[in-house]
Amino acid sequence: MKRYILLIVIVLLGLALRLYHLDSRPVGFTWDEAALGYNAYSLLKTGKDEHGKILPVVFKSFGDYKPGFYIYLTVPTIKIFGLSEFATRLPSAIFGTLTIIIVYLLCIYLTPNPSPKLGEGNARGEVFGLCSALLFSINPWSIHFSRGAWEANIALFLTTLAVLCFIKASKNLTSKTNFYLLSSTFFALSLWTYQGAKMFTPLLVIALFLIYKPNIKKLILPAVLGLVMLVPLILNFGSQSGRLKVFSVFSYSGDLVRGITQRYLNHLSPKYLFISGDWSNIRHSIPYYGYFHLPEIITILMGLVILIKAKNQTTKLLVAWILLAIIPSALSRDIVSGVRSLPMLIPLVIMSGIGLSKLKVFYSPTLLLSLILFIDLYLIHSPNFVAKDMMYGYKQALQIVEPYLKDYNRVIFTDKLGQPYIYTLFYYKIDPASYQNQANLILDSQGDVGKVERWDKFWYQKPNWRNQRGDSSTIFVGDNFELPEQDMNPVNLVRLGEVYYPNGKHALRIVALK
Repeated sequence: MKRYILLIVIVLLGLALRLYHLDSRPVGFTWDEAALGYNAYSLLKTGKDEHGKILPVVFKSFGDYKPGFYIYLTVPTIKIFGLSEFATRLPSAIFGTLTIIIVYLLCIYLTPNPSPKLGEGNARGEVFGLCSALLFSINPWSIHFSRGAWEANIALFLTTLAVLCFIKASKNLTSKTNFYLLSSTFFALSLWTYQGAKMFTPLLVIALFLIYKPNIKKLILPAVLGLVMLVPLILNFGSQSGRLKVFSVFSYSGDLVRGITQRYLNHLSPKYLFISGDWSNIRHSIPYYGYFHLPEIITILMGLVILIKAKNQTTKLLVAWILLAIIPSALSRDIVSGVRSLPMLIPLVIMSGIGLSKLKVFYSPTLLLSLILFIDLYLIHSPNFVAKDMMYGYKQALQIVEPYLKDYNRVIFTDKLGQPYIYTLFYYKIDPASYQNQANLILDSQGDVGKVERWDKFWYQKPNWRNQRGDSSTIFVGDNFELPEQDMNPVNLVRLGEVYYPNGKHALRIVALK
C-alpha cells in the first residue's frame, strides 16, 4: 500500500509540472498548435476540418498532412474549456502524465519472473518502477513535450503502452484478456498520431518479435486487426509524401553516409542528452538545459552497466529501443531532433531508474536541486530566449487590432514569422463554416508548407511601407524593419500599439492610415 501511495504522489507531482501555467509556458503558441486547436474546433462545430473535408483521417495543414488522432482527442477539451491554448495543449499534458503510470508498470513486467498480480512478489520490480516513474515525472524532455500540443507525445504514450501489453502477453501473465490484440491496437493508433511513428513503430515491433519470440498463432488475429486499422492511412499515404521528401536527408546533396552517421551519433552525445538538448531547434527544448538532469549521467551509466551484466531480454529490448528510436531523426535533414527522437526517452529513463534504485536516498538531493534549477529556468527565464521562435507577438497584435476592425477596410498583416492566418482563425474564434467557404491554402511547389495569402479583410504579406504609405482605411502590422520608426510620419497615421518580447526587444508595430 505504501508503494501505491508513493506512486500517487509521483503522478501528482508529474501532473503539477505539466499543468502549471500550461497556457503560457512555453511562452507563445506555434502555428502547428494553433492548427491542431482550430481544426478540433472546426470538427466540433461542423464535423469538418478547416478545408471542409468531413471527418478526415489525415488533416491538410500548411501543405503538411497530419495524422488526425491528436485533433480528435482535442475536441472534448475544446468543448469543455473553449478554443484556447490551454484546451489545445491539455491532451498532451494528460497523456504525458499517464505515461508515468505506464513506465511504472512496464518496469515491473521487465523485471525477471514478475507476478501476475501487482504487489505479490514484486518488491524489486516496484522499487525499480517507482524510481523510473519518479525520474520520468520530473524529466525535462517529457515535461517540455507534455506542455505543448505535440502529437509525438501522444504517440510516445501509445507506443509505451503497446510494449507493456506485448511483454505482458509474451510472459503469459494474462488470463482472459488478449493483450496481443491490445498491443496491436495501440501500435496502430501510434501511426494514426504522429508521422515519425511510421518508421519507428514497425522497427520496434520487429525487435519485440525477435527478442520475445511469441507464438506465431497468437499473433495472427492481432496482426490482421492492426492492418485493418491502418488501411485508411495506407490509402492516404501518397498524398502525404510531399513534406517527407522536403525533410528527408536524401533530398539534399552531400556525403549521405557521413551525414546520417553524424546525425545518429549526435543523439547519443552528452551535449544533446545532458547539456543543450536540441540545439538546432529552440522549440524542441529549453535553452541551456539538456533532456536529462545532469546528475543522471551517473544513474544512466550505472543502469547501462547493470543491464550489460544481466544480458537478458530487458537488456536487449532497451538497447534496441534506443538504437531504433534515433533512426527517423538521423534520416531527416535536421542535425538533431528532439521530437523525432522522443521515443529514446523511455529506455533511457528506465536505465536511469535502474541506477537510481541502487543509489536511492543518497542521490535524491542532487536530483531535487536539478529539478529546482530546471523549473526556475523554464518558468522564469525561458521566455527571454524562446519567445520569437515560439511565435510570441501574433496573439498580442491581434488583440490590439480587434477593436479597430470595424473602422478599416483592410489589414496588411506581416507573414514574416509564418502562417498568420491560422492565428486569426484561432484567436478570433472564426466560425469554421464561414471560413470553409473561403479557404484557399496555396501549396508550396516543393511540397513543404503552404500559405493563405488573404482572408476577409486580412492580407497576409510583408508591408511595403514605401509604396503603401499613401493607402487609406488600412491597418498595418509589421516589425521595425517593415514599419520603420523614422518613417511613421504620414498625416493620416494612427498608432494603435506596439508589441515587445519578454526580454524587452521590439516585436511588432501596429499602425493605421485613416
